Amino acid sequence: MIRLYDSLSTSTQERVSVLDANTLEVLFQAASPMRVSVKESKRATKFAVEDGTERSDHVVRELIEVQIDFVLTADVRNAFQSLRQAHEQNKLVSVQTKVRLYENLLITDIPHDETPELGMAIAVPVRLQEFLQVKPEYGTLPPEKVAKKNQSSTVQRGQQTGSEREESSILGRGARGARKWFS
Repeated sequence: MIRLYDSLSTSTQERVSVLDANTLEVLFQAASPMRVSVKESKRATKFAVEDGTERSDHVVRELIEVQIDFVLTADVRNAFQSLRQAHEQNKLVSVQTKVRLYENLLITDIPHDETPELGMAIAVPVRLQEFLQVKPEYGTLPPEKVAKKNQSSTVQRGQQTGSEREESSILGRGARGARKWFS
């Protein structure tokens, strides 16, 4: 797989580019980026201990958030439609800024402003968030990693179906008895 870092140089990057994550095709060419804001953050976990103080022993990296303030000036309707279509289709994109490439971003918000000051143009502050997909793993665990050897395979269980629950609780029997009493 081609890494975007290999094909793009930030030293020659003149403007912000939004790229299709799969094809590296430049998207939203009719949209002019006016401002880019990137939030890369992390937080330390906190927990209380017996003496009442707080401690932390772990750092969590938050998902990267990017906001690009676009101004659509030419062919406004089609330019906005291409932004909206990428949003609706959950298309993953990459954003190349002057200093860094941000991969696997999902468009989360596409609000827009239509004001008389902008004339025929519209302002669209697009918000994107890093998208990290969890891929489940299936297979056999070594028997020493599970309590019961016969439960070491997640594949052998096959499809499970539920069963109807019996009303065996005291509350269920009491409700049944009350219905008989009042009928």
